[in-house]
This record gives sequence, structure tokens and C-alpha cells, in this order.
Amino acid sequence: MGLDLINQYTAKILLATQDGDSINRISKKTGISYAYTHEWITKLEEENIIHRKNGVHVSDQAVQEAFEDLAQTIITRGIDLDTAYLLPNFAGRDYRFTKTDAVFFWTQGGYQIARNQDDYPIFIDVNEDEVEQWKRHFQSYGIETSVEERIQEGQPGIYYVLFPRQDFQTEWVENASVTPLQETVEWMQEYPANFQPALEMIDEIHDLDLDVTYREREVMGR
Repeated sequence: MGLDLINQYTAKILLATQDGDSINRISKKTGISYAYTHEWITKLEEENIIHRKNGVHVSDQAVQEAFEDLAQTIITRGIDLDTAYLLPNFAGRDYRFTKTDAVFFWTQGGYQIARNQDDYPIFIDVNEDEVEQWKRHFQSYGIETSVEERIQEGQPGIYYVLFPRQDFQTEWVENASVTPLQETVEWMQEYPANFQPALEMIDEIHDLDLDVTYREREVMGR
């Protein structure tokens, strides 16, 4: 394997690929364009690291594990938000971004509330019988987790808040598994003081005919 195959694209592909994944699904999970994903999978296949038959499969587990070890070493030195939002895709388990993070995705990154670089919880729903596996997954990258509640003390930085669920529906938004739009809107409507402007954004972006107007705009127009 030439050193040209050691790069961010092959790393993300090998970390994200589960047996039988389509190229399109891997593209979504990694945030790499379909064309680039196809190109790098072809190169990995030429090196017998990946093969394609009824989907994509990793042939060389040792190479995949080496990339995982490298990723864990790098990320434990400090994680950025882009990587934090990709990391659940490398767990090989069902999840969805929920609550404030579902709002973040459905507003195309246009709405944030009650988070900063020193205290940045990322909210995800997970299967209730996989909570411990999720904790170990994030711990292997040096990232803290909590269950159902934000970390109350100190400056934890970026961390994950896990919400155990029996079952849940998801939609893919960009490269993330997210609470479906309608469910997200219904949750936001329970907290209008926090999410009225976000509801307006979502209404404009997705043309939902919610008939909402941010109060400040109403006041300014009087």
C-alpha cells in the first residue's frame, strides 16, 4: 500500500464502513462526496483492503484497526466540532441526533442555544441496550459522556449526552442521522420561548406553512 492511501478520505471510509454498506451510504456517513468516495474505494479495492460484492466490505481488518488506532490517538489530543458530529457514524450502531442538535441540523446550522466551546453537549438517541457500548466507543476517543443530563460541573468541552430509547425513526441530513423533521418541529413547539426563531427558520427553509413569526420582528414592525 502506497503512502498516498494514508489520508483523511481513506481513514474516514475505513472507519465508517460496515459490511454491505453502499457507496452512497458511506458517502453520507463520512461527509465525502459520492465521486470522491467511489474513487478512494476503488483505490482501496485495488490494494485488496476493500472488496465489493453485494455492497462494500473491508477485506483487511488489520489495516482498518490501524486506522482506528491512529484516529483515536489523534482525536484524544483534542476534538473539533466537525469530527464530533462525524464520530457517531464510526460506531457501527443506530443513533440519531436529537433535541437541540436536531434543530441545529434542520436549520442548516443556523440556530444554536445554550452551548459554547467550554460546555458543548451533543445530544443523541441510542438503543437502550447499547448505552455501555456507546460509552466505550466515545471513551476510546477520550471523550466524556453522560446519560440524559448535561455534565453539571467544570468545563467539559465537547461531550455526548446519551438518551436511551427502545426504538426511533431517523432521517439523514447531510452526513448525519437525525430526528425526523416533523418530530423535531413538534418538540420545538413545546418550548416556544427557546425555539420560536428556529421555527421560523425551519418554516422558511422547508416550506412547512407553520405560520410563525419571531416576536422581535413583530415588535420592530409596529
